[in-house]
Amino acid sequence: MRFLAVAASLVLALLSLLGPALWNGYPITFHDTGGFISRIYETEPGFGRATPYGLFLDGLYWHLSFWPAIVVQSLIVLGLLAETGRALLGFRGTRLGLFTGACALLLAAVTGISWYTSQLLPDLAAATAVLALFLLIEGRDGRGLAVSILLGLVVILGAASHTGTVALLFGLVLYKALLIAGARFHAPLRHWSRRTTWRLGAGGLALALGVLSVPLSNQALYGQFRFTPGGDIFLFGRLVQDGIASRFLADHCPDPAFKLCDLQAELYEPDGSQRNNDSFLWWGGSPLYKIGGWEGAGPELAEITRRSLIEYPGLHLAAAWRSFVGQLGLVATGDGLNETHWHTQWVFERDMPQELPDFMAARQRDKSFPFEALNIVHVPVGFAAFIALPFLAFACFRRGRAGAGRLASLVFVTLIGNAFICGVLSNPHDRYESRLIWLAVLACVVAGFSLWRERQTDK
Repeated sequence: MRFLAVAASLVLALLSLLGPALWNGYPITFHDTGGFISRIYETEPGFGRATPYGLFLDGLYWHLSFWPAIVVQSLIVLGLLAETGRALLGFRGTRLGLFTGACALLLAAVTGISWYTSQLLPDLAAATAVLALFLLIEGRDGRGLAVSILLGLVVILGAASHTGTVALLFGLVLYKALLIAGARFHAPLRHWSRRTTWRLGAGGLALALGVLSVPLSNQALYGQFRFTPGGDIFLFGRLVQDGIASRFLADHCPDPAFKLCDLQAELYEPDGSQRNNDSFLWWGGSPLYKIGGWEGAGPELAEITRRSLIEYPGLHLAAAWRSFVGQLGLVATGDGLNETHWHTQWVFERDMPQELPDFMAARQRDKSFPFEALNIVHVPVGFAAFIALPFLAFACFRRGRAGAGRLASLVFVTLIGNAFICGVLSNPHDRYESRLIWLAVLACVVAGFSLWRERQTDK
């Protein structure tokens, strides 16, 4: 009976993580999905589309279906939840299985996690890499080498999938290194510091391997040992939206070195407002495509960005602060998922016509997802969990539940760091924080359970 209960809970948990795709009739797609799955069909690295994640999708496809890819993503989450229960709560056997299943069901009910496990996009890999990195560094007695390697592979996949995730993971490694260094000067924590130092090295190695896999995969597929191109153009889109690009051109044009001088008026919308980031990057009539597009505009845009940083540091700081604060307030589920996604459709028409009928028949095509209803729950739960993290971390440290406290504090730092990275270097969007906010709910569950168990022990 115990085995059946555990099996039932895990099956229900897996189905809940796949729920949006099952309801959709097809794995959830996004604007960028086509750019990833087309990696093996292209002759050049994709702009902003990391080759390793494309290979992850195509490798699991095997000329059959993309369903195995989202099943694997869901199993990664279940495995990480199980390891969290082992490492931080000491669960084993039946209790561990029930905790894993119940935790996944809870997260699927009150957060947007299932919209990321079900999606053909590396957004999930950012959150799973953060949790895997924490568990790898945290360690636990009796953990086998195989589990440590699997955790390292999850970190590698996250780091290989997106440049923003690399920056986030690097910041977390640095954060943990500072904590470990500080612990050496505090007698009660010296033992923890010594035991954790080598595991920090393992986490750093996994991060480095993930970063290195990008140019290696580009070399293998395209003969080009280079990182994912397009970062300078993505950053310039924020300068357009914030008005910094217009200010620079107004101060320096005419200048034959800058083709944008002849297109200054087109950095504004018809109503006189600044063109936004997405419009500049993706609209076919944007000035970007009139000065060479993604292939040719990079050097000019990078030079304007460099010089504007020197000449207008105050404008950049003010814009960065606005973007950071704005990003912290965006956690809703469903950003960008009710669109036609013409590029993904075009990739299927060109490279994988066998996928086109199911793609076109998905509910996503008729914009029928109930995100407004879901966000009545997802948004307040996400904000409440985020606000609760520092208080729960303090309570856990005070009551001797250091592992749960370290998870809560790391997730809090993660959400702040991610808001800074994505808001400042790209553009505030709900999905950037939404894809990570389930970690806050998980950390609250672990901290709450740890404190409850400690209180029961006292009684």
